Amino acid sequence: MILGIDIGSTTTKLVLMDNSDNNKIITHLVRNMGVIIEENDIINEIKEFEKKYSIDKIVATGYGRHKLSFADKIVPEVLALGAGANYFFKDIDGVIDIGGQDCKVLKVNDKGKVVDFILSDKCAAGTGKFMEKCLNILNIQDDLNNYYSDNIVDISSMCVVFAESEIISLLSKKTPKEDILMGVYNSIANRITPMANKLKINNIVFSGGVAKNNILAGVLENKLNKKLLIPENPQIVCCTGACLMI
Repeated sequence: MILGIDIGSTTTKLVLMDNSDNNKIITHLVRNMGVIIEENDIINEIKEFEKKYSIDKIVATGYGRHKLSFADKIVPEVLALGAGANYFFKDIDGVIDIGGQDCKVLKVNDKGKVVDFILSDKCAAGTGKFMEKCLNILNIQDDLNNYYSDNIVDISSMCVVFAESEIISLLSKKTPKEDILMGVYNSIANRITPMANKLKINNIVFSGGVAKNNILAGVLENKLNKKLLIPENPQIVCCTGACLMI
């Protein structure tokens, strides 16, 4: 059994894969703790897995991968994303991943090997952290799929600080929350679309927890004019790929 661990900026994901049974995923776990998670917390989770399964190797990836001193192998998340996307879907040539601190667009070959990528990490615009800040201002805490609107408010700034000011101004004008949220989605899509177009990718896997947001996915699809491929559990794509790289 191979255990892949992806420590992101906001969440930690674990996937247990049986490499003796066609790389079948046995189980997975998502914890709402990212880089702040302690090594002992991970060890405790591993002990729970070991009550049922025998773990042969551990592979670490993600933003906080170097925190796991006991890992048998550490792999870059970009490479793990390519391998993981290819595990869930064949005949792909690209991956879009929206993480907490950055967004990544990958071009991959037919084996899931990354041949080119663009990483946007110089500011939080277009990331999960950007959306989290916007949701806090809007005071939205329930299912985001409940907030759809045909009216897309223009959020012109790509800077988180200025975007926050725009949202506060819109709220003061009694602009509906769902209209503003659609504007946030549109802003994220505007950030990612040029990256995807530059890499000339067509069959694209959308990964990361943000990919569970059907409305955002739809906005991004409209911008790209392409149907995105979204796994049932898009947040485990990276740690699944890590399992395959041992």
